[in-house]
Amino acid sequence: MMPRDASELAHRLAREAEAVCRHYLSNGKRQGRYWLVGDVQNTPGRSLFVRLYESPKGPAGKWTDYVAAKIMLPPGAEALSHSRLAVSTQHNVVLREVV
Repeated sequence: MMPRDASELAHRLAREAEAVCRHYLSNGKRQGRYWLVGDVQNTPGRSLFVRLYESPKGPAGKWTDYVAAKIMLPPGAEALSHSRLAVSTQHNVVLREVV
């Protein structure tokens, strides 16, 4: 697959973000402008958010996985993170045109 083809595929997938989520993340559900599911393995839950529409915050198809901070911290350290409820990992696809 040539880079231009990959870029076009990424644009097409973003345009159909909800359909892609319904197919590959079928244990999730739409909530407002996002698709919510447990994780990329399609586990039921609400940890993974997929943006369904382009917005000032980013492109359609961008996803963020929120993991409870308590899981990420060593035992006893959750008191240090009282105001932090979650740790987030954001994933972006960078689209570049071939010139």
